[in-house]
Amino acid sequence: MSRKTGSSTNLIMPSVIDVNYLIKNIEVGDDVSVGYQALLLWKQKCSHSHIYSKDVANDIFAVGCILAELHLRRPLFDPTSLAVYLESGVLPTSVQQLPPDTQVVVESCIQKDWRRRPTAKCILDSPYFLATIKSSYLFLAPLQLIAKDESRLHYAAAFAQQGVLKAMGTFAAEMCAPNCLKLVLNPLSDSEAEWGCIVLTQFLRCLDSEAVKKLVVPAIQKILQGTGPSHLKVSLLQGSFVLDIWNKIGKQSYVETIHPFVVLNLHGTPCKNSAAAASVLLIGSSEELGIPITVHQTILPLLHCFGKGLSDDGIDVLVRIGSLFGEDFIVKQILPLLRIVIISCIDNSFANKHETAQSWSALALIDTLMTLDGLTASLTQEVLVKELVEDGKFLYLQVLMQTNLGTQVFEGAARNLLALCQQIGSDLTALHVLPKLRQLFDELAFSQEKAGHSSIKGGSLRGPNTKGEDENKITSRLDLVMLLYPSFASLLGIEKLRQCCATWLLLEQFLLRRYNWKWESTGESSRSGPSSIYARKPSGESLTSKRTPDKMLLNGLGWSTPQSLGKKGAKPPMINRHPSSQHQDSADRNARASDFSRIEPWYWFPSPAANWSGPDFIGRPGGSKDELPWKIKASVLHSVRAHQGLLRSIAVCQDECNLFTAGVAPGFKGTVQKWELSRIDSVSGYYGHEEVVNDISLLASSGRVASCDGTVHVWNGQTGKLISVFTEFSTSSVHHTNSLPKASKLNVEQANMLHFNPLSGGILNTDGNLYTSMYYSEYLDNIVVGTGNGSLRFIDVRQGQKLHLWRTEATESNFPSLISSICSSASTKQQYGNPQYPSWVAVGQSSGHCRLFDVRSGKIISSWQAHDGYVTKIATPEEHLLVSSSHDRTLKIWDLRRNWKSKPLASRGHTDGVSDFSIWGQNVISIFRSKIGLSSLASSSDEDVQQLVTPQYLYMGDRESKNASVLSSISVLPFSRLFVVGTEDGHLKICC
Repeated sequence: MSRKTGSSTNLIMPSVIDVNYLIKNIEVGDDVSVGYQALLLWKQKCSHSHIYSKDVANDIFAVGCILAELHLRRPLFDPTSLAVYLESGVLPTSVQQLPPDTQVVVESCIQKDWRRRPTAKCILDSPYFLATIKSSYLFLAPLQLIAKDESRLHYAAAFAQQGVLKAMGTFAAEMCAPNCLKLVLNPLSDSEAEWGCIVLTQFLRCLDSEAVKKLVVPAIQKILQGTGPSHLKVSLLQGSFVLDIWNKIGKQSYVETIHPFVVLNLHGTPCKNSAAAASVLLIGSSEELGIPITVHQTILPLLHCFGKGLSDDGIDVLVRIGSLFGEDFIVKQILPLLRIVIISCIDNSFANKHETAQSWSALALIDTLMTLDGLTASLTQEVLVKELVEDGKFLYLQVLMQTNLGTQVFEGAARNLLALCQQIGSDLTALHVLPKLRQLFDELAFSQEKAGHSSIKGGSLRGPNTKGEDENKITSRLDLVMLLYPSFASLLGIEKLRQCCATWLLLEQFLLRRYNWKWESTGESSRSGPSSIYARKPSGESLTSKRTPDKMLLNGLGWSTPQSLGKKGAKPPMINRHPSSQHQDSADRNARASDFSRIEPWYWFPSPAANWSGPDFIGRPGGSKDELPWKIKASVLHSVRAHQGLLRSIAVCQDECNLFTAGVAPGFKGTVQKWELSRIDSVSGYYGHEEVVNDISLLASSGRVASCDGTVHVWNGQTGKLISVFTEFSTSSVHHTNSLPKASKLNVEQANMLHFNPLSGGILNTDGNLYTSMYYSEYLDNIVVGTGNGSLRFIDVRQGQKLHLWRTEATESNFPSLISSICSSASTKQQYGNPQYPSWVAVGQSSGHCRLFDVRSGKIISSWQAHDGYVTKIATPEEHLLVSSSHDRTLKIWDLRRNWKSKPLASRGHTDGVSDFSIWGQNVISIFRSKIGLSSLASSSDEDVQQLVTPQYLYMGDRESKNASVLSSISVLPFSRLFVVGTEDGHLKICC
């Protein structure tokens, strides 16, 4: 239909389409199809239209055949019937199997006389096609006729900016998205990049969240993955655009799909502008993400990039996140990780590894020393002494005492040590630092310079490359004497230095002989020749010099300025700093971080240093969860009494900052509490249940919460205000509604005024029993609840009404089993977070059976005896996998692609019934009695293979006392690398 021949007849529109014409004809209204009679009138009218090209008429014939095949699921013609039709005009009998309206359109398109076939525009004008199809055609047809991609992009951007996508509606915009988004993936000039940003922004605003995840997010990922300068990439890394993504797809999807690609722009060979934009974004989003997510998803991935081309802006991110969260955060989270990196690099220098690994190790040390130098500005003198000098933590000395790290590493460690001493002052330096340097000075005094001392190539400290400094670069380890001794003499005074250094005479003789340096009686050092940076106070700005507040537009408090975009023409930052500027910088940082340090959020969150063995210099850099495995310690970080009785269910919010718990209150009534994890405080709750709450679900799209106690209560997750109640008609639930407020009773009555879907294959229109379990399908935006008689009820929360009811067992069954757990294939996390339309719903039952339902028809796809006891939970980590647990002490993984008679991958070794489990990556954490067990989703070709689960107790932080409470529920916080458990005595325990 895009042929030039006859196009003037088929496309009856102005030769130059303006936006007013397009919006006028593209806007989607609320009108519906006018019916079959209108189709007949349309067929009669179009039979008089004329097609002047046989090629175009053949295309119309093909459209009719394709339309018929979509309905019949087989070709309309075979070679024989096609020959008969072309000769005699006799249609195949399969045409009669088409729906009446489709049959009218198909017969018009395949008329034997090609001149009587309708034009493409005539087909689109038919009542058969919805307005969305017509509007998509009006937008895409000119787009396809434009020859050059840059002209297409300009066309799409111009009309999208004028509101065309919004006017055509969400569905039509989704149909147009693939044709437009592919244009932004090509290399673009600066002006074209602006058009591309407009296209992405408009589709982001016009599409629903699922379409954005499926279409827009992959395009953004490809752009952020690109190498080399890109104006479009910088535009996408701006706060306003990221805020739109964040609000559209949610915090969890952002961390999954966008955040790793932002980090990617800070290492390797990053573009300076994109690295600067990425650093601003990471710093500004850290507060919103929270401490655990920031540590695991930002700080650890950046540490893994040490020595592998991490940009200055990447180091600046670590420094400024530390200053944002304050001194306690630096001491507790960042410093332990930096110590591990330094120790790992030192150990690696002694290992017999290839030259590349040794080079990476030296460069990683340089990056670590730069980060450590930047963080010291946010620490007080007392903390600096305690954390960096005392208790065997003198990292600078550990580096300087090595002999095989390379001169650039030695120089960096020595300069940072001098900066540290300047910051803590002469008194603390003499008291704490100088005594620990005796061993180093003694070793240097008696050392002989080795010929051909090696130097690590390929890495150098980032700093100004002035001529004077190049002349004073150290070339051997003995040059440390000239770098350290005169500087300490200037800081402490020569007499105090000589008192603390027994080998002072040898050192000064060496300095005089080799560098012509001596201390004058006036109290100043003297050296002939070029001026030395060693004997004077260093100048220049710190890596973490003054900047605007460390916030950005994500929380509405302004922007921060990245390191690489400082004053125009300013020199790169130096490692050495002036003491006064340090003090002022530290004061500013502590003032900005006062809110964080005073309140101390996430005080219970431990550093991941205990489970981290340092960066893998042999592996590739990155920060995905596959490269950073979660090593479970089975340690309880914090415990709080959440309910008076049994804690039945836990639901974690996507932001991993809040969670809801359902438990038993006094009088055996059910309550739901909302908890703020950063401080372990109960901030609100819902107290409208008269019975024990057995399940809760978070309705992510609306901010509502659904809780089930035999009936389903839907309420506002922020205020705790009841919105509606859903129940089945039965004597067991009618009296329950009598105690509800009047508004709630009206909701219940309206919810029971149903129009049942007359589907076949297990769908009933009779009343059920009490609701026993619940599942929220985000894609369908429906709640699926199970009943005590084995039926499934679908509830449309948005419309406030119940939908169809499916039965899981034959109606003649005298002892139906209740539905204990529900899941759907919609819960599967596809690559890049793209969800798929759920194809099936699975249920677990008290009889031990599992059943699969087809979502579209309600028919039972399969039913099998999965366990010998009560099924406690089922879940779908992948489209083809189903995980089930039971009171029969087993956890089984079912591959739905196999024959149902084949044995599943079973996890045995549970010493009691498995009451619950949660999935993270390829790991399954199960709870049974007072213990936890770890299983793997990894499948095996051997059908008889079984996994052996090793039971583990949960220990308190001291590793002395173990948890004795019976565990009742569990949920994983994947991005924070934590999991939470509930107990039968009502406690909520946060574990790692």
